[in-house]
Amino acid sequence: MAYEFRLPDIGEGVAEGEIVEWFVHEGETVREDAPLVSVLTDKANVEIPSPKAGRVAKLHARVGEKVKVGGLLVTIETGAAETAAPAPAAAVSRGAAPAASTPAPTPVPAPASAPATRTEPAGGPSRSVLASPSVRRRASELGIDLSSVAGSGPGGRVTDADLDSAARGPSSAAPGTVRPAPPPTASAPTSAPGSGPAPATADRIPLRGVRRVIAEHMTESVHRAAHYTYVEEVDASELVRLRERMAVSLERKGVKLSYLPFIVKAVIAGLRQYPTMNARMDDEKQELVLHREFGIGIATAAPEGLIVPVVKNADAKSLAGIAREIAELAEKARAGKLTLAELSGGTFTITSLGALGGVLATPILNYPEVAILGVHRIVRRPVYRPDGSIGPADLLNLSVSLDHRVLDGIVGAQFLAVVKSHLEDPHQLLADLA
Repeated sequence: MAYEFRLPDIGEGVAEGEIVEWFVHEGETVREDAPLVSVLTDKANVEIPSPKAGRVAKLHARVGEKVKVGGLLVTIETGAAETAAPAPAAAVSRGAAPAASTPAPTPVPAPASAPATRTEPAGGPSRSVLASPSVRRRASELGIDLSSVAGSGPGGRVTDADLDSAARGPSSAAPGTVRPAPPPTASAPTSAPGSGPAPATADRIPLRGVRRVIAEHMTESVHRAAHYTYVEEVDASELVRLRERMAVSLERKGVKLSYLPFIVKAVIAGLRQYPTMNARMDDEKQELVLHREFGIGIATAAPEGLIVPVVKNADAKSLAGIAREIAELAEKARAGKLTLAELSGGTFTITSLGALGGVLATPILNYPEVAILGVHRIVRRPVYRPDGSIGPADLLNLSVSLDHRVLDGIVGAQFLAVVKSHLEDPHQLLADLA
């Protein structure tokens, strides 16, 4: 019996997902609850298991395609689980859904006198490499240079199967895996005999997966919101001293204390006084949705792009608790293991590059949020004191970008004044440690 499996509802507000990787091929059998497909939605890779055991009759979406919730993913013949033979691994490239009307080609063994080899990708070892975080980690563990591996996935993405072939070496590559260099186009001059193909002058990287989600999200933000940025300078001298003292005791407990937890707490103090900053814009209903909870998103650099995990109920957590959670979320982001829940529920975003934070930036709103804070590096400079003397100070620039449709300039200035006050006198924040 044919069972049609459709993309389930995998998160609040999720309308569609992009196919990242298929874990099965047409014609092979699959066990119930075995990994079926990886779907990217809201910047989270969600692994969906098979709801039934049987033979995969047809994959209805290719890698890179978007499928609406309720859209058809795969047809499984549930009565043929024991009788169907698995499809040969070399017949279908993993991650691609072949056309149902075209039979899989039979692999042709390479001649004995010509051992299978991989063609060096255009651009040489310095080219950009498309690979998932897990593939990058595995390549590092195996000591394999990803730039030397020819990816067989969509757009040249390196897969686990490619790593297996690279680990075995060229002489043991599976028959039929040879990928000769593409012939020169009609417009390109052919090389002289014996000189080899002309070197490529550019690489093309498909905009897929997390990178495409980021591109779409940023474009929507710029087109919908009316951005403006307000900047303030903070004397962080006392903050620097307090963090240094607290970091010593917290590190004994396994907690690394950065400046971010202090900034999170100072931001919450500002949001409490100006609640229209702790909001999201509902453009469809033309309503500003004010949140009573504080979900502080922390922009984090991950291998495939910038993502924003959320510290939920941050107002109820201590500085040490926030520090520990930020570290855990950052580690999961780098490993590609963040869940959809950990990427949802944000009401305000903080973006910081730490020591690389520069002098000033104008962050783009994490739409539909209406405000985002940019944190820049702390620099020691001489300043005039109130008594007329000159002395050193640790100075920090903060830039807050806001949606001018709903937030006037005075609100941004007042909010940042509260943040500045709490960072210049950070002892106000210590009550949260009780």
